[in-house]
Amino acid sequence: MNQKKIKTAVIGVGMMGNSQIRNCLWKLPQYEVVAICDPYLPNLEACRAMFEERGLPVHCYTDHRDLLAREDCELINIVSPDYTHEEIACDCLKAGKHVRLEKPLAITPEGCVRILKCLEESKTVFQIGLELRYAAPTRKIREWQQRLGEVKMLTCCEFRPPFLKKTGAINDWIVQKRYSGGTLLEKNCHHFDLFNWIADAKPVCVYASGDGKTEYAHTDILDSAFVTVEYENGVRAMLSLCLFAPKKEQGSHLNELELGVLGSKGRMELRGDDVYVWNRADGAEEHWHYARENFEAHSDDIIPSMEELARCIREGGTPLTDIGAAVNSALVSFAAELSAEEHRIVYIRELEEKFGLRYHN
Repeated sequence: MNQKKIKTAVIGVGMMGNSQIRNCLWKLPQYEVVAICDPYLPNLEACRAMFEERGLPVHCYTDHRDLLAREDCELINIVSPDYTHEEIACDCLKAGKHVRLEKPLAITPEGCVRILKCLEESKTVFQIGLELRYAAPTRKIREWQQRLGEVKMLTCCEFRPPFLKKTGAINDWIVQKRYSGGTLLEKNCHHFDLFNWIADAKPVCVYASGDGKTEYAHTDILDSAFVTVEYENGVRAMLSLCLFAPKKEQGSHLNELELGVLGSKGRMELRGDDVYVWNRADGAEEHWHYARENFEAHSDDIIPSMEELARCIREGGTPLTDIGAAVNSALVSFAAELSAEEHRIVYIRELEEKFGLRYHN
């Protein structure tokens, strides 16, 4: 028996929101996009034209509160700038809607607490857009993880070009900390989430060292950093970040993202879309490659997350990237930003006690 499509509204139809409609929601039979919203008229009109070209009806709004008051939809997909997440997510949850929210959860610990409270009261399905957990290469890492024995060390190297220019109500909001929460939150909550997931333990403390003197000297965000995270089970994780590296061109051997897992019995590495595993005892190596079909805005990784979300809405259950994953990645990010700013080790319990935002075990 065919189920009715999940009526969906998308709030925020800039580059990412537009891409998620074209490359994900329109390709999945579980969803029907019935409304779009963006206060920046050029984005809204461009998205409206995209629907008209395909002969698809869509209702358009410049204020998300008008959308919530008038639209009969089950799911709100929030792809708006980071500084709007708290207000929009809380309004949607209070309206009893299921929510898929792009990362990060919010740009302040207080904002995260508020969203968490609204979700507890709404009891709807919530998914955070930490799609790297759903990416085929990281799923392969989880599948092969047991080969490594006891995990001891994690590494992540993201060497990439600067942020793309942002146009909207606030141009280039992404390079202003008061609107993004800072680089280690906006960009690297993805990678801290992978650390938390693979380490499978609560982080104890974070030490970060970085500056923004190369690419972002005119702003107040970091453009390079090292971040170390220590976990209760003894796992140590290290992030290396650079936002002024050369762009990876086709055929280049450079990788913008690499991930490493070292255990008592072996070693595993993700390089782009290739995963390698080595056995410590005999040095045997195995290689796995993911043939990515769509390279635009993580579309291949977002699709399986949206498939899971549809199942949770229709059949019950909790998404892999639920509110716990959202809070946990944000907590490590907040600690990293504070550590880089104050040049000291920051303990997770400091933030928990100060803001009442608890790590979800």
